[in-house]
Amino acid sequence: SGGGAPRQAALSALDAAAARVAPDMSAQDVADTVWGCSALVALGRVVQPPPSYAAVWDRVCSASADDFNDEALLCQLFHAHLMHQLLHSPPGGSGVKEDMPPASLNQPAWLMVEARDAWMRNVREDNTTSKSHLQLARVIGELGVRHEVERVTDDGYFSMDIYLPDHDVAVEFDGPTHYYNDSSRAMTKT
Repeated sequence: SGGGAPRQAALSALDAAAARVAPDMSAQDVADTVWGCSALVALGRVVQPPPSYAAVWDRVCSASADDFNDEALLCQLFHAHLMHQLLHSPPGGSGVKEDMPPASLNQPAWLMVEARDAWMRNVREDNTTSKSHLQLARVIGELGVRHEVERVTDDGYFSMDIYLPDHDVAVEFDGPTHYYNDSSRAMTKT
């Protein structure tokens, strides 16, 4: 849709299809669907998750962590969980945002164990610091600003490229290779 919100007819068709096939979805399809629905709401593309969202989470609940035998799938499910939690909590507090009706979802206990642990391992281990990233950190240091490179948040859920503790500011650095796209080569990791 060219970056805009999907049209209602398209969303309705996708929702009906997802609800119909949810019980038979593969682990990859389940992870993609719950993540995609959460992302659509988080990005403001839709106001609420579609009705099939709960049915797909029910499919997650009917499975075990072993059914999602890929660390990336567990991370994707936990990311969807984090987005869901964020969307249903007001800034700085607990409870439901006024413009977001509560969505009661069943989520399996293993989500907060195996999937969370996979997410946190990824946060700790999947850090790549580029030369440009380090140059930016050096400039920040030369300006006399105290900073930390690849600081993990207190909850262990995120890694900040550069953290400015005196200002409680996180800096995300996506260098030029992040945007480099040559169809004859794989994307490079930044």
